[in-house]
Parts: sequence; C-alpha cells; structure tokens
Amino acid sequence: MTKKASYAWKITKVIGENDSTECGLVGPHNLGGEFGANKARFRMYDDDGNPIYEGYITGDFDGFEPLDDFGTPNAGCTAIKYLSGSITTPGGYL
Repeated sequence: MTKKASYAWKITKVIGENDSTECGLVGPHNLGGEFGANKARFRMYDDDGNPIYEGYITGDFDGFEPLDDFGTPNAGCTAIKYLSGSITTPGGYL
C-alpha cells in the first residue's frame, strides 16, 4: 500500500510555451486527506532561469516536492523559489 502524502501542490499559472492544460493540475499522485494551514506560493524555473510554473503548496513539506514531483520530470525545471525566500538561494524572491 502506498503511503499518503502529507502535502499537496497546485499549478496556478503556466508561463511560456508549455501546455496550458497543466494549469490547475494538482499533485502528488498519492494525495493524503488533510493538510495543515501551512501554505506557500512558489515559482519553478528551467536551467536558463526562465520561469515555467507558478503555484502553491500546503501541508507538511520541505520545499522541493513540486519540483521533484512535477517540474523536473515534466518540463526540465531545475529550481524552485518561494515568495518568502528561496529553497535554492536564501533571500530569493518569487
């Protein structure tokens, strides 16, 4: 039996040439049932520093989950930054 995830993320904006049907996509595939009030907005970037996706994550998370679950395998994203700072560079801004 697959363990339920303790977090959930949602893509709220697709930037650039990616398929716009990705907007509204939620993950991960093993979503749990309840999530805490912890919520953060993020933006994912490709290796050239171009923004690709915006969204938010909620629940118990470390920060790289949207990138690992979706951004990297789907569009080759290599960085994720959060509105309140950055997972990749401290003091970064979304």
